[in-house]
Amino acid sequence: MQAQRLEQPHLRCCNPQALDTLNSSIIPIIVTYNPEKDILLASLKALLAQANTIIVVDNGSSFPIEDILQNLPSTQAANIKLLKLNHNYGLGKAYNVGIMLARSLKAAFILLMDHDSIPESNMLYKLHNAFICLEKQGKLIAAVGPRYRDYRTDRLSEFVAVGSFGLTRLRCTHSIHYVRADFIISSGSLISLRSLDQIGDMDEELFIDHIDTEWCFRAKAKGFEIYGVCDAAMLHSLGERQVRVWWGRWRSIPYHQPFRYYYMFRNSVLLWQRTYMPDAWKRADKIRMLYFLLFFIIVSPNRIANLCMMVKGLKDGFLKQSGKL
Repeated sequence: MQAQRLEQPHLRCCNPQALDTLNSSIIPIIVTYNPEKDILLASLKALLAQANTIIVVDNGSSFPIEDILQNLPSTQAANIKLLKLNHNYGLGKAYNVGIMLARSLKAAFILLMDHDSIPESNMLYKLHNAFICLEKQGKLIAAVGPRYRDYRTDRLSEFVAVGSFGLTRLRCTHSIHYVRADFIISSGSLISLRSLDQIGDMDEELFIDHIDTEWCFRAKAKGFEIYGVCDAAMLHSLGERQVRVWWGRWRSIPYHQPFRYYYMFRNSVLLWQRTYMPDAWKRADKIRMLYFLLFFIIVSPNRIANLCMMVKGLKDGFLKQSGKL
């Protein structure tokens, strides 16, 4: 199964564009919400080395985001376009606000970024080069994304596809340039605005979790493909911290605040009811949610709070309630 997903293109099939042309064609969109100063600055500096313009959409942080941005040199700060929302409207809404501005700036591509993701050197160039190569092979591309290196464990992520009996991990090797995935996380996703115009913007009603999953499968339902780029990487971590537990073996599990489990469970149920979401994904996600339910009420901190949020999420999902909690 995995072998059928591997792609081994010759990257030299493309004529790499000059960096200044590349920089002006891609506009990163960073959504911030109470970001950590040092990580956000590192992300901005890394992106400004690879792109001419960055859009920052602040999603109602509890402090002026300008307090962080003013730590950048004036020459770099001048290349940042700040959009401030007066409330936390959710990740989907914030991305869409940034996308609207990117369209007005005539961007060819957008790069979606969380405020705690730091791109490694030439990540944008590698993503863009892969996108162009894949298009030259006649593929209809929705998005390409990098692997992410976990801050805490230093492990590189793997891309995933949906198999008959759950999620299949697609391993990158030194001879594999990119793999065809079923979905990728939103942070680090390079999307062409031409594709976005056909697929549609992010689903604001989901508020936060599964926004990337929904968009990727909506794209696939319209005939587009999603690819992971093996040699493109960024620093990123899932969850607010890692909980190390014994679950058949020692595992490091991403842990979130209880309210996040509300959105995870509610949005899963909402997506189970959408016809364009593949049946195989629905089966895999139901098993995943069952594991989550058992794990987080047996061995995780805040068991009661987690259970309450999960149950409420399930209930609201079946009642087709969406938006902010």
